[in-house]
Amino acid sequence: MKRAGARKPAGGVVGACFAVLAPALLSAIATTTWAAARGATPPAAPPREGALTVERIFGDHPIVGKLPSEIRWVGDGSGVSYLESRGEGENVRSFFVICSVPSGNERIVCVPDTVAVPDDLVRSDEDNFQIGSYEWDRGGRRILFAFRGDLFTVERKDGRVRRWTNTSEDENDAEFSPDGTKIAYTRANDLYVLDLERENEIRLTDSGCDSVLNAVLDWVYTEELYTRGDRRAFCWSPDSERLAFLQLTESQVPRFPLVDWMERNPTHEFQHYPKPGDVNPRARVGIVSADGGDVEWADTGAPDDSYIPRLSWLGDGSAVAIQTLNRGQDRLALIFAVAGAGKASVIFEETADTWVNVNSLQHFYAKKRQFIWGSERSGHQHLYLYNQDGSLNHEITWGDWEVISLEGVNESKGRVYVTANKKTVLEHHLYEVSDKTGEVRQITSGDGTHSVTLSPDFRYFIDRFSNELRPTVVTVRDVKGHELFELGDQMTPELERTVRPVPEFLTFKSTSGHDFYCSITKPTGFNPLEKYPALVYVYGGPHDQVVRRRWSSSSLWHSMMADKGYIVFAMDNRGSSGRGKEWEDVIARKLGQHELEDQIAGVDYLRSLPYVDGERIGIWGWSYGGYMTLMALFKAPDVFKVGTAVAPVTDWRLYDSIYTERYMKLPSENEEGYHDSSPINFVDDFSGRLLVMHGDADDNVHTQNTYQLIQRLIEAGKRFDFVPFPQKDHGISGPTARVHLFTRMTEFFDEHLLQAVAAEPSNR
Repeated sequence: MKRAGARKPAGGVVGACFAVLAPALLSAIATTTWAAARGATPPAAPPREGALTVERIFGDHPIVGKLPSEIRWVGDGSGVSYLESRGEGENVRSFFVICSVPSGNERIVCVPDTVAVPDDLVRSDEDNFQIGSYEWDRGGRRILFAFRGDLFTVERKDGRVRRWTNTSEDENDAEFSPDGTKIAYTRANDLYVLDLERENEIRLTDSGCDSVLNAVLDWVYTEELYTRGDRRAFCWSPDSERLAFLQLTESQVPRFPLVDWMERNPTHEFQHYPKPGDVNPRARVGIVSADGGDVEWADTGAPDDSYIPRLSWLGDGSAVAIQTLNRGQDRLALIFAVAGAGKASVIFEETADTWVNVNSLQHFYAKKRQFIWGSERSGHQHLYLYNQDGSLNHEITWGDWEVISLEGVNESKGRVYVTANKKTVLEHHLYEVSDKTGEVRQITSGDGTHSVTLSPDFRYFIDRFSNELRPTVVTVRDVKGHELFELGDQMTPELERTVRPVPEFLTFKSTSGHDFYCSITKPTGFNPLEKYPALVYVYGGPHDQVVRRRWSSSSLWHSMMADKGYIVFAMDNRGSSGRGKEWEDVIARKLGQHELEDQIAGVDYLRSLPYVDGERIGIWGWSYGGYMTLMALFKAPDVFKVGTAVAPVTDWRLYDSIYTERYMKLPSENEEGYHDSSPINFVDDFSGRLLVMHGDADDNVHTQNTYQLIQRLIEAGKRFDFVPFPQKDHGISGPTARVHLFTRMTEFFDEHLLQAVAAEPSNR
């Protein structure tokens, strides 16, 4: 997008000033509603003093505190940096801060409000120069960030800000070279390098356009393949001399219009979005000198419709490691491409009867001709040590547990650091593993979920910890697990004083013989002699768990609903993550069917509890959980009476190709599966109450899903509620939107579930 305003020459020195921008407000419009035929709904009992409310949870001043943002290790590992707002009201100011390790001593590098800002960098008094996402060079000398599409650096020593680009188009995905002397970035779908010492820019590709993306990921690659860690589509060689990059050609990929209805004359933009069976982006890998010159294209030998889900350099820089995945996603190859060597070499392949999960569990040693590879071949995701010729050396980890992420490898000491669920499927912890013997040592100790970032020298780590009792606290610890200092805590005195229900974790066995993990949150003042309605929270899809000892965005709302008199229940059905590949594979070619079978088993368990009213069972979920909500209401109407589906998939033919084909294969290969897995085909049996909510700017699950569902419901003569959120994407974020969404959902369940459902008319 073009930016107006005069510009100063590249390389000028300016002062830094940044501020946290206020989020945009949104008014949501409710349509297609109906009045309860049984007359006015009795007013709900007033909340007890100090009880949770939607406003306290999601409003402008939420009960959960804020954490510092953009927490990073300084490039040399000597400290931790972050952005933080301090002060109250009009006195709020933003700071760029470094805390030294191990002391925790704080140094403010940049005080933004004390320096002048060039006129061409701001549009109004409220639109201040700011630092957002940034990264360090490896020497810890400076940070790199973008503001209004141009690149800037801040010197660690004196806080000096320097502007490096001044162009009409945005620079994106900027990254320092390993030696810190260059910056690579993209502009208008081409790859560039800026030589910081010579202060000159080098254009490495020149074919970039709307349909050819050089070193830029499109939507579907970002959403479905490059989902964890670094999402750049290029990587530096270890010696800073070359770059490898992904090129995507989208000329035949269908485009989907996203319309902004809030303008007097609506505007739209197109998104390349392949659906099942459509032409996918064509991918290939180029290798180019950082000084420019001809691009060498790696000859992988893979079919044109293959995916390239990962690329990186070997640790010694001798070749580029490229992963290729066939369109059926049941065969993944690791390929080494040596510049100038012609055709690349296939090192080995991973295959599966269903699909191969792409992961980021790879590490290529710098001084040994070996690499670490993550695989589910044993039935669980574990690490293996390979020789560089593709021969297996030995297993590094094994057992009835899962490696979740590879956090780092200390090559000199032979130590591998992983996050895993070895202790229990309900928790994630940091472990140290010997790459020779597989000996495992647990480092983190608090019961719950730990998300960590290791320091470059492997001596310390940033620990983001939460569980069902408390929101996230961020600490810096040594590699033995000892706390050095705290960076921030979302627990506030107000939240700590609030009496609220919390989930209990347990397991039950279904009649089919499967053991399921579940959680139950009971009302405050729970009386086992009373009968309570049950509210089931569901996600149900692959690569996630809802039953885990962690804090989530809906934790407090579930506590609030329990406080109002609901039993809040959640379970992880087959197809969810954390319990091995066989547990996931059951969903192959028939999404939603075994998942629903398991959720019904969960309701059977609920109904066996003497304090649950089996005739008042509601369900809600978001995204795949919204899809599961519709499957439950439409295919099991005698079980689930009331449901709220947020941003649901309603027909798998409408979702993206990579995700859907992974589990369902091509529509031409599985017509019956696509029909039976799509709730839009089963509205005739719907007899309960339904609320659907969707952002009309959702570029993930398009609102098309909901509109086509609405048409089917109208044709079938079914009543429903629909709340669209203008200009909101899949997350429907922002205090105003979230307050409206959860208020509407609360009122909906109160009206149709908390009070007697039996008194309401049928939807048949």
